[in-house]
Order: sequence, then structure tokens, then C-alpha cells
Amino acid sequence: MKVIVIGNCSIDLSFSVPRLPRPGETLLARQRSLDLGGKGANQAVVAARFGAETILAAPIGRDADGDKACARLAAEGLCLAVKRTDTPTDQSIILVAPDGQNCIVSSQEAACRADPEWAEGVLREAARRGDLLLMQGNLPLRTTLVALRLARRLGMLTLLNPAPIQCEYDQLLPLADIVIVNEIEARELGGHADPFDAGRAIHERAASRVIVTLGARGAALIEDELMRAPAPVVDAIDTVGAGDTLVGAFAAALAGGRDSSASLRIAVDAASLAVTRRGTQSSFPTASEAANILARHSADRRKG
Repeated sequence: MKVIVIGNCSIDLSFSVPRLPRPGETLLARQRSLDLGGKGANQAVVAARFGAETILAAPIGRDADGDKACARLAAEGLCLAVKRTDTPTDQSIILVAPDGQNCIVSSQEAACRADPEWAEGVLREAARRGDLLLMQGNLPLRTTLVALRLARRLGMLTLLNPAPIQCEYDQLLPLADIVIVNEIEARELGGHADPFDAGRAIHERAASRVIVTLGARGAALIEDELMRAPAPVVDAIDTVGAGDTLVGAFAAALAGGRDSSASLRIAVDAASLAVTRRGTQSSFPTASEAANILARHSADRRKG
């Protein structure tokens, strides 16, 4: 099973700040770092590091940043289906507090050039029955809708991580076999203050499997029943990219033949490692660390 990611790519500029700013306030950063990011690219990189044959289709500017991004992504072993745009490559400004919490502002000029015809062409060229399509919330609604519909017709498994939420998801959620949301997204899409009730509401009206990520508490899988995957206790210093790590690792483990519960436990361990390091893709588990996580869970399964 291949993992095909149709999503965005960005250049991430991160600042470590003493705390997140109040409205109208100027803060002095303690540290500045530059990294590759974008939810689509992030999740594809993690999936590849966890052993999945991964294709990334992303709109990237025809500029120096775009050239660097394409080179970095190719070095990860990804098969690229890049749409070079006449816009700047998208960027994100990230503020990270000492406790690892963050706030992010992203541009989307390149992402908005991801038209439905391009996404459809990617799938018709690369997808086979049984492959997994992974999408996020960065691309235009129409493009995401067309891709998910076609994936269903092609017999693919569809996984949607609807972040950032920038549109109504009533049309999209029923097209997703699996939906992965954090607590805030679950409340917004599920209409309940309790994240588990919200996840159940999403499950009842749409996806057959819903995963709600819970930060330091791990994650929950809502299928016929609710299954908890607790996170190990770690010293979190930067949570940027942790959600993408979880999604990418989950997709790869699923593509590798594991069931949803086993895949989620692997994904939670991967995300827990990522929060102990600074940066976006530089915080992700390396290929060797990913192999160790997979091997550890394989050993645990044999013992069980």
C-alpha cells in the first residue's frame, strides 16, 4: 500500500519566545531557526521515514525557497509530484513558548494554486486500488473534495486531517474513512465541549474511524468502541509538528499492514519523541529512530 499525500509545503521560521505575546505586544526572541514545514510535506516525510512508499504532491513556488524545498524532500526518498507555481513558496511564522506551546501564522499563495485538475491528474497517474490518500486542510475546498471523491472511486483508503479548519467540512467528512483531529478541531467539527463526545459525533455522521489527539495525554481511537493510546511522559520543549508526526506515522503503520489501534500506539510514541526537540522537520524521528519504534512495537505484539 502506497501513501499518497496531496498537501502543502512551506518554509518555517520559528522564534523561541519567553511566552506567547499579548495583543499589540512586542517580544524579543531568544532563538531563531529556519526549517522545512507545511502539513502535507511534514506528514509525507514522517510516513517515508516510517517505511512507507510515499508520494508527495504539493504546490511549491518557482523560487529559491522552492528549489531548496524540493531538494530537501527528494533527499528524504519521497517521490515528488510538485506543481511549481508563479507565487512565492509558502511560509509560516512560528512562536514557541518555553513549555512547548506555540502559535502559527501561515501564508497560502502557493497552496491556493492547487487546482482540482492537478490533484485529479496526480491520482490517476499514481494511485492504485488499496493505496492510502492522505489530505489536510491547507488546500482549496474544491481540490480536496475532488481528490477525496476520486480516491473513493479508485478504491483507495482515505485519511483526512482537517487542519487548519478554513471551510465547512460537511461535504468532506463523509468522504474520509479515517479522520484525525486535535481537541480544538474535534470540538469545532463535532459540536461538543468534551473531545470524546465530539469525536463520537464525527464518527456517527461521517468517518468509520476517528482519532482525537490529546497532547500529553496521548490519543483516542473511536471506532465501534473507544480505545485510548496513552503517551509516555517526556520533557516537551516544542510541540510544533507533533500532530503531523502522529498523522504521518499512523498512515505509514497502517500502510504497513498494522491495524488502527497498533498504528495509533506507534504514532503516539513517534509524536512523543518529536516534542522533545526543537524545530519542525528537524524534530521528527529519523529513519533509524522510526525503525526502532516499529521494532519495539512488533516485539510487544509478539509478547502479547
